[in-house]
Formats: sequence, C-alpha cells, structure tokens
Amino acid sequence: MSFNIDENTSGSFDVTVYTATTTGSDRTFTINVDESTTINADSYSLPQTVTVPANTNEVTFTVEVTDNSIGNFGEVLVLELAEEQGLSAGAPLTVDITKICEFEPVGTFINDSGWFEAEYPVTVEAGASANQYVVKDMFAEGTDVTFTVNADYTVSVPKQNAWVSGTYGQASVTGQTGSKFNPCSREVTLILQHTVAAGSFGTYTELLTFSADTDGGDTDGGDTDGGDTDGGDTDGGDTDGGDSDA
Repeated sequence: MSFNIDENTSGSFDVTVYTATTTGSDRTFTINVDESTTINADSYSLPQTVTVPANTNEVTFTVEVTDNSIGNFGEVLVLELAEEQGLSAGAPLTVDITKICEFEPVGTFINDSGWFEAEYPVTVEAGASANQYVVKDMFAEGTDVTFTVNADYTVSVPKQNAWVSGTYGQASVTGQTGSKFNPCSREVTLILQHTVAAGSFGTYTELLTFSADTDGGDTDGGDTDGGDTDGGDTDGGDTDGGDSDA
C-alpha cells in the first residue's frame, strides 16, 4: 500500500481488518508496529486495538500521519495483528509513505562541483520547454547547461557545449545515469561526462543545492577552460483470525 502526504501537512488513511468467519461475539485484535518500520513514532498515530463486532467479519481503523520528521526519500510503516489464542493473524501490511514537495528548481543554487573541486553559486532559470531548466554560466561565462526533469525525477542532460579547452578546443558535457532532482531536499544532481573531439576528460558530479540567501560570486566556478587535463493478513489472505487490508 502507498500513501502520499504533502510537505509539512497532516493526512490519514484507513485500514480494514477482515476475519474469515463471523461469530456471535465481539473479537478484539491488538495492532503491533513491526520493527522494520522507519517512520518516527511521533509522525503517526493509530489505535492499539480494533474490535470486530459480533455477527460481522470486518472493522476499519484510521492511521493519522503528520510530516514533522518524514525523510526526503519517504518512510515505511509496517503493521501487523498480534496472534491471539485460538486466532491466527496473516502477513503484515506495509505502507510506503511518500512526502510530496512542491518546488521548482529555479533561483540561486550552490554548486558543489566535482569538476572544479569547489563550491560556487549558480543561477538556474526556467527553459523554453516544460520541465526544462538552464544553469547559467555553469562552467564558463556565456555558456549555459540545459537539463530536463522527467516524470520520475530523473534528469536528462543532452550533449551540449559547456566550455573551451585551450589545448583541445570545444568541450561538451552529456548527462549520465544517476542524474536526478529531489524537490524535498531542493537538490539537483547532474552527473556529467566531459568530452572533446580527442576523447573524454571523465565523468564528474555537480550537486546543486537551493540557497535562499547568497552573496553571489564568480558563477563560472573558476578557469573557463575547465581545468584542462589529459584525462491481520495485510495482503488480504484468508485466516481464522483477522486479516487487514487497506
């Protein structure tokens, strides 16, 4: 099961516990949180027990979730029904909790540059197409680097001119697997291969982190030749006790 929550908000979802049979008396089940759970205890609340009323075979309870400490990459909540005498519980219910953050990668970022081995501010602007962005003067003054954020938050960087080598001439960068955008941490990771006609200078990571306040600085990050080198049953199964399903 998956549950999405907007950043810095609260929400809830329902879980239904089913039993394989009905009886003439109430049946109460204890809800346990499995140790494989990663979400902090202060970020969720749920009842300790649920009671299936007599002559029925299901009951629903609510889980409340608050984003007060949910990680940028989400959390997991694993629930299970305790075994009771004469009753058997099924497999645990795993809930993948994802934090949804509304953030467009536009503004001033601090670039932790693998190429220059230095940090420096850069400006990112919206590009000409949807989900396209432009890093101004990324490796050399007057030459920008364009990237696109895909639906799954991976980032595509087409081959494009980036800087000029005093020895080898025009150099290009091309995005590599692992380039991504995390709207919750306000970070853009660009993994770029630097090439010239004679070959490759290698692959370097540029980590852009949003900065609300900056005093500016040299946005080309250094030498514009780029540092020329040579180189309950939570799945709904049938039991005699309680199964839980969301």
